[in-house]
Amino acid sequence: MATLKDYMMQILRSRDFSVEEREGYIYGNREDIAVVIMAASNMIADDAEDFVKNVSSFPGRKVVASLGPVDENIQTFLQRKGIHYWGREEIEHELGNMQLETVSNHRGMSLIDEIISDELPQRPTEPHEQAVPFIVESANEQNERIVKPNFTLDEVKYLARHEIQGYKYELELVPHYLFHYVLNIGEGKQKAGIAAVNALTSHVETWRWGFELVDSIELTHSKREPKIDFEKAKQLALEMISKEYKSHSETVKDFGHSEIIERKKTHAEPMVMEPKGLVYLPVWCVEGTLGAMIINSSSGKVISEHIHAGGQSAETRLG
Repeated sequence: MATLKDYMMQILRSRDFSVEEREGYIYGNREDIAVVIMAASNMIADDAEDFVKNVSSFPGRKVVASLGPVDENIQTFLQRKGIHYWGREEIEHELGNMQLETVSNHRGMSLIDEIISDELPQRPTEPHEQAVPFIVESANEQNERIVKPNFTLDEVKYLARHEIQGYKYELELVPHYLFHYVLNIGEGKQKAGIAAVNALTSHVETWRWGFELVDSIELTHSKREPKIDFEKAKQLALEMISKEYKSHSETVKDFGHSEIIERKKTHAEPMVMEPKGLVYLPVWCVEGTLGAMIINSSSGKVISEHIHAGGQSAETRLG
C-alpha cells in the first residue's frame, strides 16, 4: 500500500527531480534546484520543530506535507521559518494534477512550480480608465443582476497562499447600486463613469471599465442583503458625482494675496445620471494563518487585507 511519502516522491519525479530519502525526509534535486519534504499523516509541534532544526542549513526549498489536521499555530510557525505547508487540499491537488498529466498532453500548474519559482504571483492591476465605460447586459432584463466572476478559486488560492497562507475561502455577493453618469466639463469635453454605492457600507467608488452582468452564477455562494435603500444610494451617488464635476470644471488660480475659482461654462446639462439598478459583486472572503483578505472576483483586485501582528503587509480600506 502506497504511503504519503511514496506519493510525495512520485510528485517530485513527475516534475523531473531525482529523489532520495535520508533520515526520514525526502530530498529532490533538479539542476540547481533542491527541495526537502517532510511527509507525515499526522504531525505535532515537536515534529515541526525537529524538521526546522534538522534542515536549518539546507539551501533549497522546504515543505511540510500532512494529511491530518494541523494546528494553526504550527502552520504559522512553519511559515515564519520560511517553510511551505501542504495540507490535505494541497496534496489532493498535486495528486490529481499528476494523474491528469498521465492521460493528457497538458502539463498543469503544480504547487512544486510555485515553490521553486523566485517570482511571487503578481496582483492584478486595474485596467486603464476608459473614456466611456460600458456594461455588457445579461440576456434577461431584471432588477437584480450579478457581475460575472473572472477569477477562479484556484487563482484566488494561488494569491492568498503567498500572502496570508489562506485556508478558508467563501464567495459572497455584495449588493451595489449602480449609476451611470456623464459630466459635461466645458469646451465640448465629457467625462463618464459608473458610481457604485456599496449597499452594506454606503461607500461610493467609481467603476471605470467594462464588466459583464449575468443572471446567475454556478459557484457556491452566499448573498448579502442591502442595508440602505435606493433613495439613500442615489443621494450618496449625487454627492460623489458633484465632487467629481467640480474637480474637473473648476480651476483655482493663486495670486498670492487671493485665490480665484474659475468654472468652465457648458451649454449642455452639466451632469446626467442614469440609475442602472441593483447589482451584486461577488467577492472572495479569505481567512489564513497570517491574516484575512477580500478579493474582487471580477477584477482580481484586493479590496481589503489585514495581516496579523508580525506580518509585513499593511491593512487596506474595505471598499
